[in-house]
Amino acid sequence: MESGQFRIQNSISSDTVRYAPVMSAVLSGQNDHFMPSGASVRVRDIKNGYFRFVINCAEDIEALTEGIDDLLHRIIAIDTEYEEVWRELFPEAEYKHFRLNVITRQMLLPGPCRLLPEDTTIVPIDSSWDALVIDLCEDEEFTADLLRRQLRQNLSLGLIWRGERAGFISTHLNGELGPLWISPECRGRNLGTMLMCEYLHKYFEKNPIVFGLSAPENHASARIMENLGFQELGNTVLHITRGL
Repeated sequence: MESGQFRIQNSISSDTVRYAPVMSAVLSGQNDHFMPSGASVRVRDIKNGYFRFVINCAEDIEALTEGIDDLLHRIIAIDTEYEEVWRELFPEAEYKHFRLNVITRQMLLPGPCRLLPEDTTIVPIDSSWDALVIDLCEDEEFTADLLRRQLRQNLSLGLIWRGERAGFISTHLNGELGPLWISPECRGRNLGTMLMCEYLHKYFEKNPIVFGLSAPENHASARIMENLGFQELGNTVLHITRGL
């Protein structure tokens, strides 16, 4: 895997944003099935089973999926230009479009990460948060049991405002930033930005790059990420789920 990491860092890291989902899996060390094809590449995240593809030529899709059909349950593919090819290959799958947002340590803006107000704290999430998070998490990929496991295994933080639990942030099954939730009473106070900023600082202690996928209509998350220094690649990510 070291050779794969070397090739990614030296051959395609000039476009950090576009290749971020692949790079984050490789740099974490929790990956397999790395394979390049020209300027295209694939890798699987061992922790969650997601395959991550960056495609620069339609012909590369066939080359990078050959022989692993039974493993391709969930896919993040960049970019949507090749959706028709994917649909021909997997016509039974469910397809969603997302925007890709990426940040590194060097890109993080210091301004939004100011000191928390005295009535606000950010704490690691423990099991006492489970009921709240399960009730409010609208991401269909999380069952209650899976969400509990993710909260224990991945970086997850809670926001306490004026003594009440008022927000949380965790890590999606596919390895991306989120879900992020802030109570209606706290919105407009910059607390969501501060919570995400604290998450990023802790995430960067072990990983140099973070990516997030946002739905085109999710303007609130887009604003928070923009304020912190994320670069957005636009509506370019295909999230492919196969019913295998």
